[in-house]
Formats: sequence, C-alpha cells, structure tokens
Amino acid sequence: MTLTPGPSMPDPQLRPFAAEPGRWQQEVHRIRGRAKATGLYEARELAAAGGFWTDFARVDELTDWGWLRWLTPLLEDDPDVTQIAVLSPTHARTARWAGRWLTRRPPLRIYFDERRRFWVTGTTVLAAVLSLIGVSAAMANGLHADIGLPLMLLIPALADHLPGRLDVRARAHVRIVQDEPALQQMQRCVALQQSIQAADDHEGPELAQAVRLGHHLLWDIAGLLTQRGRGNSLERALESEHLLAGLAGQAAETRAAKEERDDLVCRIPGPGGGGAAFDEQSAETEPALDLLPGALVEDVKEALCQAETAYRAATHRVRHIDRTTTCGRNGA
Repeated sequence: MTLTPGPSMPDPQLRPFAAEPGRWQQEVHRIRGRAKATGLYEARELAAAGGFWTDFARVDELTDWGWLRWLTPLLEDDPDVTQIAVLSPTHARTARWAGRWLTRRPPLRIYFDERRRFWVTGTTVLAAVLSLIGVSAAMANGLHADIGLPLMLLIPALADHLPGRLDVRARAHVRIVQDEPALQQMQRCVALQQSIQAADDHEGPELAQAVRLGHHLLWDIAGLLTQRGRGNSLERALESEHLLAGLAGQAAETRAAKEERDDLVCRIPGPGGGGAAFDEQSAETEPALDLLPGALVEDVKEALCQAETAYRAATHRVRHIDRTTTCGRNGA
C-alpha cells in the first residue's frame, strides 16, 4: 500500500533553530572559531576524513520531543541533519535525563601524532592522575601493593568503559534514526510535528493533546524505522506518517478558526467598551498516552474538529450580534 502525504504537509526541508533566528549563525561562528584556535580548520579535510570533524562540529538542537543533530558545514554549504532522536513519551523525566546524557559534549582528546591517529581522552588522563594520587596515599598508609597497583590501572580503564555502559542504558529511553533512507522520512515527520507545535497556543486542551499525540507518533515511527527485521515496518511507518499528516492538518484548521474568532471578538466593542466575552468549555479528560496511537488519533482529531466547529459557531454568533447592533443604531 502506498500512502501519499496530503497537500497540507509542510515543506520537509528542515532548518536548524527555525524558532530562534540567528542561533545557527552563532553556533557556526563558535565552532569555526574553536577550529581555527586549535589548528583544525587548516587541516579540515584530514579531520573530516578521520571522522573527527563529525564529533567536533556537531550542534544538537534540543526539542520537547528529542533532538536534531546538525553538522556544521566545512564551507558555506547548507547544514545537514545527521541524526534525529525521539525521547520516550512515557517516563518523561528519565527520558529527559537520558537525552541530556546522550547529547553531552564528547570528551577532550589528546593526540600524540600530527595525523591524529593515536589519542587518549582527557577523562582517562584525569582518572589516571587521581588514581595515582589516591592509591599512592592509600599505599603509604598501609595498602598492599598487590591491591594498589592493579587498582591504579583499573580506574582509568573504568573511566573509559563506564560512559559506554551508561550510553546503552540511556538508549533504552531514546530512539535514534541516523540511516539516510529513514532519516528522510523522519525529517518529514518532524516537520509535521513542528507544525502541530506551532498551532498550539497553550490556551486549550485540544491542541495540547495533539502535540502530545504527535510526540507519541514520532516515537512509534522512529521505532519502526530502526527495527532490524524490517518486514512491513516501512509500510506501518508510512501509515503512522499519514495519521500524523492528518493530525497536523486538523490542528492548523482549528488554530485558524480560533484566530478568526479571536480577531473578530477583538474588533467588536462589547457593552463595557471591551471585546465581547464568550465562555469556552473543553473536555478536561486527556487520552492516556499508553494506548495504541491508532485509537487515539481519531479521538484527538474529533476533539479538534469539535473545537473548530465551536470557534466557527462563535464567529458566526459574534457577526450576528454585530449586525443586530449596527441595525439597531441605524434605526435609532
């Protein structure tokens, strides 16, 4: 089955820090300044060939649902997104801590040759120095050498091994997409989620539910795209993307209807000189995010449709009141 996204889908071409103008230019200036200061900029081709530039020049754009990892271009080319990660929508606090750990800056590397083939991390050097000082003091106070010397060698090794083990634990709460075919589809889905977030005005529960459900759909799509045995995973991912596109389109329509109503209310003076006031009642219950996304999408889209209908009915009512008031004034 082939699913073609609807015409309401946004441009899948993502831009770094679209909501923060000027932020990307600051990041590029900072990284290139560091590269020139450390002598990497002159040997950037060698650094890129060795894979070091990828770690050195990465910029992580943190979001509410995960992060986008951008690679600072060597020249004036457009930036490339090299990784899209989605945090688990459940266990939000643990997922946030896992995201912070996985987006930490790589440790400082100390190189022993000009071609940067042999190196040691600053963490290992620091652990070696601390273990030397600590174990030497312990041995001076009676610790046996057959215990102290192996311990002195073991601590620096653990300093390099422990972060890797923590990475494995943290990845249980994050789904990372970085393969090129899957990355293209994730960019489209992220653009849809960004459009849903842009539609949310943080005033009503319907659009907030759409944002949360979009996060859940992103989580499921990332899981389908990273499955080792694909099977029908790609088809199911396209189905989820189609649901996300429908949710994004309905969210945009609901926001447009609400803005139309609010604009009309602000332009018509009320009895006290201000805008006419209307009470809004919304459902207080929220769908549980642990249910299957397919069962939630239609419920949330229906809530958005009801909200859109209510906003348009309120707009029609305000226009009717405005016409009645104007006719009454003209008759008087």
